[in-house]
Amino acid sequence: MLVSVIIPTYKRSLRLPIAIDSVLKQTYKSIEIIVVDDNNDDEFRKDTKHMLQSYIDKQLIRYVAHKFNQGGCAARNTGVFQANGKVIAFLDDDDFYEPNKIEEQLNFLNQNESLDACMCSMFRIDEHSKQIISRENKARGVTLSEAILDGNLFTSMLLIKKDVFIKLNGFSEIPRFQDKYFHYKFLEQGYKIDVLDKQLLTLVEHNDFRISLSASNKITEALNELHFFERKHKSLFSKKEWNYILHRWYYKKAYTLCQGNLWQKIEGFLNILKSLKYYTGDFNVTKIAIKTLMPNFILNYKNK
Repeated sequence: MLVSVIIPTYKRSLRLPIAIDSVLKQTYKSIEIIVVDDNNDDEFRKDTKHMLQSYIDKQLIRYVAHKFNQGGCAARNTGVFQANGKVIAFLDDDDFYEPNKIEEQLNFLNQNESLDACMCSMFRIDEHSKQIISRENKARGVTLSEAILDGNLFTSMLLIKKDVFIKLNGFSEIPRFQDKYFHYKFLEQGYKIDVLDKQLLTLVEHNDFRISLSASNKITEALNELHFFERKHKSLFSKKEWNYILHRWYYKKAYTLCQGNLWQKIEGFLNILKSLKYYTGDFNVTKIAIKTLMPNFILNYKNK
């Protein structure tokens, strides 16, 4: 069975060969690699095309270029609609697979015929290749209620049947958290997913604590869209669980805004106050409140 691996790329041509080579070294060999170049027609496009030329010449990859930057969500969808495989996997351009990633997940999917997709767990490293140990390295969420309460699905964890992805119209155009939103709508439509709890890929974390004004607005908008979806399914949860979901929503918005400008800080603090009504003890509200009230030059000094 042919598996199509979709690699969107944007401004990271130097790391791109690491991702591609990790797919070429897979123990499972019936794979096509589709690299979707999401750069604008600029120096990044030239650098990316130059970096990929040897792979293209040897027909090791299929190269697809957007006319202009459309975002990772659109790039992944473009790749899937170009794919010949009946099964789809994803890989970000700065991450990489373990050699047995595709074989392990495909075997798991074939052995569990009722499944439409499966998730694997992952390793995480920082920019200096130091291991990050966290529960977020584990895939979670096989029912809609589990996914909303505690789901964890990054796109590179996913192996999915192409026809299911197409029926769901791919990743939705929300500003952030497209993978989480896809997880929600996949389960809402009654499709089945399970976890192969093996660490089969490595995600590279970049040090990007400081969030720009435009980025924080996008994150807040995305959190609101996720919460609108969650409200549609409020009946799935007990009162205690629903309080947790509400508290988390306000907390995450406060976290996003805590190092912003004055007006963002005020909005963040208002979210902290709103969260107190639903306080569950799962999040450190005091720490976020201090960050929100503290001037940014002190925060920046402490983070050096």
